[in-house]
Amino acid sequence: MISIIVPVYKVEKYLDRCIISILNQTYNNFELILVDDGSPDNCGKICDEYAKKDTRIHVIHQENRGLSAARNAGIDWSLKNSNSQWITFIDSDDWVDIRFLEELYNTAVQLNVDISICNYVRTEKEPEMAKKPFLYERYTVEDFYVKQRIVATVAWGKLYKKDCFNEIRYPVGKLHEDEFTTYLVLFSSRQIAFVNAPLYLYFINHESIMQSQWNIKRLDVLEAFEAQLAFFKQNGYSKAYAKVADAYIQGVSYNLNKIKQNGISWIIKEKYRIKFIREVLKLRKQINIKISTYPALYNEFFPKFMYLYWISKALINKIK
Repeated sequence: MISIIVPVYKVEKYLDRCIISILNQTYNNFELILVDDGSPDNCGKICDEYAKKDTRIHVIHQENRGLSAARNAGIDWSLKNSNSQWITFIDSDDWVDIRFLEELYNTAVQLNVDISICNYVRTEKEPEMAKKPFLYERYTVEDFYVKQRIVATVAWGKLYKKDCFNEIRYPVGKLHEDEFTTYLVLFSSRQIAFVNAPLYLYFINHESIMQSQWNIKRLDVLEAFEAQLAFFKQNGYSKAYAKVADAYIQGVSYNLNKIKQNGISWIIKEKYRIKFIREVLKLRKQINIKISTYPALYNEFFPKFMYLYWISKALINKIK
């Protein structure tokens, strides 16, 4: 009934915990697709050993091409070789509550939706099991996206009808691949179900890509935001547009500051600064970008002006 796709790369220390949490699920009508993305450690061997013990496990070995390519390989295998009806993604350094599949599947069926989503908890150690009763409700996709944008954006922690991925794949070579993809999947449905319980355990892995030192590839997230803004504007999702516009502006401020801190050359720094000024000026037609609301943005764009601005503010306060 369910295809579980787990991309695997350099997680030898955590892989057993992830796989065992899946095999211990209270709902067991699933297949587990482990995609060894050219992992240089013993992950490939670990995957093969589990496959020998449990016929529900299928292992794909491929050259290292990144998280997107690994997820895509799992999707393609499931569409071609399996009659499952649902897909979910679990990252190989994370793990799930034993009722993860049961709750997401039952909720999707009861509320008659194509996607059900659970809450998650960030942790470095194993927390207690989530306590019942679990609250679940139906949302329009836009309302949920605005209320829970982070939960709505990540690929994991969701159960999707497999048809959702007939045409959609993750962008190979991009960081923040979820930002490029998940909104397209969600907004292909009118409604989703949300189980407000932390059934997904997100491990704070200090060795992971997202926890590593900043580099210029992190700007991929701003490209993803720009794609989202175009999509929401074209399709009339004004609330989602405003939400992403805010995230985009905060992201511009943060990443311009990181460019400055990391000694990127002046030419490259100015190239990005000019590009982002143009993009933000376009947003001003849709949302009100005040200095008081986004001071960090103005500090990065117009440092000399903001120097005078802060002096004038201090003088006015002193006069008062």
